[in-house]
Amino acid sequence: MKNSLIVVELVVSMLCVGGCTVFVGDETRRTRGDSDATIAEIDAIGKLSFDSERKEGYERIAVREGLTARAQVRLIEAILDNLAHDSAKQEVLLTLIANQSFSDAAERKIQGQIEKLAFESSKKNVLKAISERK
Repeated sequence: MKNSLIVVELVVSMLCVGGCTVFVGDETRRTRGDSDATIAEIDAIGKLSFDSERKEGYERIAVREGLTARAQVRLIEAILDNLAHDSAKQEVLLTLIANQSFSDAAERKIQGQIEKLAFESSKKNVLKAISERK
């Protein structure tokens, strides 16, 4: 009796802790949250005290598969407004540009805000990465 109760508790615990799984066709992937949740995460990262922590947080988001265009645009705004060093801005933008989900809206946002990069070499590298995607 006691053993079967323990087994039931373990099964219930595994179901509760297992997380949410979405089935899409033959593919199974863990949900990463909707665009609103990602945008809230981007905004929270922007409130971190250190530039290096913000950069790492933005990079974690920039590599996510299926990142929505809306979230990408918000990420670009945050990168350009909240990172102090051009090298950090460039690295995270290049990470986002390399993402398979990189959108036309994100491309236009970068092109429209390119003056927020201080150095010509950073601007050139980011624009070159966009151009090479085509």
